[in-house]
Amino acid sequence: MTRDRLWFLFLAAAVSSAGVIAACGGGGESSGGAAGSGASGPDAGSSGGGGSGGSGGEGGFINFDGGEQSLVIEPLDPILDVTGVPGSLPFHAKLTDGSNPGAVDWFLDDVTVGTIGADGVFASGGFVAGKAKVTAKSGQLEASTTLTVRVKIAENAGSLTPDDQTKLDTGGNADPGFRWLYPYDKTVFPRGLAAPTLQLAGNADAVLVKIHVGDFEYKGYFGPSAPARVDLPPAVWKGVTQSAGPGAAVSVTATKLVGGVATGPVTQSWRIAQGSLSGIVYYNTYVSKLANGGAVMRIKPGSNAEVLLGGCNVCHSVSANGNVLATGVNWTVDNPLDSASYDLTQDGTASQRYLDNDGRKFSFGGLTPDGTYMITNGIPASGSPVRGLAGEYPSVLLDTKTGANVGASSFTNAVKYALTPTFSPDGKHLAFSWYDASPGRTLAMMDVDLLQSPPSFSAITELLTVPSGIVGWPSFTPDGAAVLYHAGDRFDTAGYGATASYGEVFLVETATKAVNKLAALNGYDENGQLYLPFGDAEEARLNYEPTILPVAVGGYYWVFFTSRRVYGNTIGPGGTVPEGNNKWGKFENNVETPSPRKKLWVAAIDIDYQGKPDPSHPAFYLPGQELEAGNMRAFAALEPCKDLNQPCESAASCCNGNVCRPADVNGDGTKELVCVPPPANECAQEGESCETAANCCAPGSLCINNRCAAPTPK
Repeated sequence: MTRDRLWFLFLAAAVSSAGVIAACGGGGESSGGAAGSGASGPDAGSSGGGGSGGSGGEGGFINFDGGEQSLVIEPLDPILDVTGVPGSLPFHAKLTDGSNPGAVDWFLDDVTVGTIGADGVFASGGFVAGKAKVTAKSGQLEASTTLTVRVKIAENAGSLTPDDQTKLDTGGNADPGFRWLYPYDKTVFPRGLAAPTLQLAGNADAVLVKIHVGDFEYKGYFGPSAPARVDLPPAVWKGVTQSAGPGAAVSVTATKLVGGVATGPVTQSWRIAQGSLSGIVYYNTYVSKLANGGAVMRIKPGSNAEVLLGGCNVCHSVSANGNVLATGVNWTVDNPLDSASYDLTQDGTASQRYLDNDGRKFSFGGLTPDGTYMITNGIPASGSPVRGLAGEYPSVLLDTKTGANVGASSFTNAVKYALTPTFSPDGKHLAFSWYDASPGRTLAMMDVDLLQSPPSFSAITELLTVPSGIVGWPSFTPDGAAVLYHAGDRFDTAGYGATASYGEVFLVETATKAVNKLAALNGYDENGQLYLPFGDAEEARLNYEPTILPVAVGGYYWVFFTSRRVYGNTIGPGGTVPEGNNKWGKFENNVETPSPRKKLWVAAIDIDYQGKPDPSHPAFYLPGQELEAGNMRAFAALEPCKDLNQPCESAASCCNGNVCRPADVNGDGTKELVCVPPPANECAQEGESCETAANCCAPGSLCINNRCAAPTPK
């Protein structure tokens, strides 16, 4: 061993102040552990990929008798090309004199594009494009370089001939009626959901779909479909959503072939939010095959519907924290027979919390965020504007575990009938349709202090009054500064006997009382024209009952709402689901059968909604629903919180301010996302607890309802 080398080892161990300069390691990186590294060439090898790069990246350095030494990574700024199959690229670290630095730890700052092993080999799954910072650390030395992964996938799922592929590549204009039916142009999708079914006008002998965003390119040839549809492979859709950066436009084109003649391409542009929807969506369903009738169902984003409470459980509400559900049970001609509250547990079960023989008690009430209390839905003596209830029932504050009236006189002295009440996610506000002020036409808000005993209510404020119709089903944005609500003909989505009832979703800012029409969510473009493909008579003003996920995700708030709009060529005129052409359902022999058009949809709302002409975006169909069932009134709530070392998807899933981070809980070297205590003296990542935005890691972050949130992409 050389004298210089001996001095290097000694100085590295002693951390001599005379010779050490080292860059700080960033939080949240994936580490491949330590390994000896001796190779110095820019080897690039893979199955399904090729790498290219320069000479090497340099980091910190040490001075000793032989001169300055620093760590070098090879290859420098390489490019790895993959084609939908796994690919790999080895990295090596050395000192500037070419010698081996000894043990090396490898880190990757973005694990969505791949992983890096203890041997310095980067591995790509073959579907996600992007850039990642690769860092090597040896003692007090470190070096970094930027890796670019490019994805270019071409597949012939429909086994088309070369001649047909060429025709589709060339395109044409044989069918002037060819257009997109679903999704909508300019939709914002979150990550973590199933791919949307691409639905086009007419039939097709073959379809070509091209998708491009950044360094991701996809070309897929698909076979015949009538009507024309394409189901993207799940791995491709995940690749699209993981490859699209903040604000990046995803270009999607479709070309069809009929009788050997091509039409298209028709083009759309989407955006992908930088996060997956967290929590669980609870909703009512009717004529469900899964439940053999009605039920309260749940969908965990990315999964299919499951039965939570079978039988006639109706008029439900769910606490924002996702731990309590309240509902009416076994409806009769006037009211549910009973009221029940349930504890929702981590394992997905619902255990009865309380049962009462008055079915009005918990029907359509508003739960506090932790489900301890409920403001009951008022029923005026003149009759209930909310369908399915009867008999006067003033609004009061109840304990959901005992059913007892808490005696909140500060509320009952101010309000007699609060219709469709709801609490803000932080529990500091209550919104409701204030029947006392006008019969269903006034939306009001109160301040709330749940820490008082009994809880106190104050500062009742009229947010708006409409000249006709109703305003109801309010839901607060996570920042508590705005309320979304349903304005329309009535509180229900249809009248008795399957008659028409129109409505739309609006937003009102609580400070200024400014009202926003949320045009894009409701189906209108910037010029006020309906963009929904089947036109005004078939699709206009069919949006109802909004509820909002209580946390921001990827720079957006997420609104779940009921709609009777057309779902592409699946549910609607000419669709494949029976009765889809009848948006109001059927009424035969004094029995109503809901329309399958009654479904749950989701739309993104910009976090910086204040003062914008329209902060909303076109909606998408919530995947996982039963196509034939009539579904309504989605509650988007957090999952019941997870204990330490339990699997999680985000910090919002963890109890007591814990965070969701990779950890080796089994001691086998495999890291998985689990709930762990927040690291000391470390900034908070998106979704983690904060007091102010200064607690958050990412520049420009916001602190919304005590959780770090990314701003809306520009």
